[in-house]
Amino acid sequence: MSLKQPMGQKVLTNVSVVRLKKANTKFEIAAYPNMVSAWRNGVEKDIDSVLQMDRVYKDVERGEYASSKDLKKAFGTTEQAEVCKEILSKGEIQLSEKERAAQADSLLKEICTWIADKCVNTHSKRPVTIGIVERA
Repeated sequence: MSLKQPMGQKVLTNVSVVRLKKANTKFEIAAYPNMVSAWRNGVEKDIDSVLQMDRVYKDVERGEYASSKDLKKAFGTTEQAEVCKEILSKGEIQLSEKERAAQADSLLKEICTWIADKCVNTHSKRPVTIGIVERA
């Protein structure tokens, strides 16, 4: 039987969910939004500052914990910290709409900057500005 936390109208605003599907079971952990990438890049070493809860969930939104039997079957251990580390390193991050928009905007600016650096206006022989490339 899985443990359940009380369900209320609590909205997960400052949470990034990291998911990993293993042995036909979905496992999730709740982490701070920007800390997952910092941990993966080696900037952050302390796993406690990355995770909001050091528990593995079947469903973070519903508060359903993963059973020890499922953890043993999928990961070979019931040690929560070890399983959390594996999910952090191999799982996929569920991004919010704002985070996806920010990443897309950042990528667009990076591409426009690269194109502007390589291009020259043929009529005036001047470099093309980033604004012109973005509008094109």
